[in-house]
Amino acid sequence: MKKFRIFSVIIVLFVALIMPSAVNAQQMIVDGITIQLPDLNNPRHQELLKQRAKECVRQMNTYITSMTKKAERDANNELHPTLQDRNDFRTAALELFLDNGDSITLSNGVKGAPALMETSNGRTGFVNSRPVKDYFLRLINMIIRNTYTEVKITSTDIENMDATNLVKVGDRYQCVVTYYQDFVGRRGEIKAYADRTKKQIVVWFVPYHSPYGDEVVPRLGDISAKETVLK
Repeated sequence: MKKFRIFSVIIVLFVALIMPSAVNAQQMIVDGITIQLPDLNNPRHQELLKQRAKECVRQMNTYITSMTKKAERDANNELHPTLQDRNDFRTAALELFLDNGDSITLSNGVKGAPALMETSNGRTGFVNSRPVKDYFLRLINMIIRNTYTEVKITSTDIENMDATNLVKVGDRYQCVVTYYQDFVGRRGEIKAYADRTKKQIVVWFVPYHSPYGDEVVPRLGDISAKETVLK
């Protein structure tokens, strides 16, 4: 209960910080919900929202690391994470995306394509694109099917991510977050493949209704692979 009260206070403080005066505020109307946006000409408001975008990306990367974490035995000699644990991490990661990574609802209400994840091979330069939900499933299968005996995926710390200023696209707002992802796949003691990929992810801000008022929250979109180098 104490943690819930603290979390509630944090939300209230954040909403209070980003809500500008009525003179500078802009409105965002999506799905019948009217949201007062912060003044995007104010650098302080921009930085607050960009920080939220980075935190959303960091959370996704944490779930990716957990999906592929090497299983270890606990005190009861049981292996963790289990397959169910990995699927739970996948579900949690998808919840960070617009429409849970499924067919994204466009601002005009039309269903569009699902959120896509680009991957690239540092050896061949080949770039592949697949729905993000399939990409996460592929990561889990890589572990279950022993494609590698061990996979380690890590990403840029939040303080080293870059985010563009928010811009208006249709009647929604977005920014782009740039980060790096390191992949290492081992077979036994041998490092079979390792690379570092520069990635850019579109982060949308969508309306969210809570007991503390209406606000905009970050939701993830397409992820592109800009450059991959072998390690």
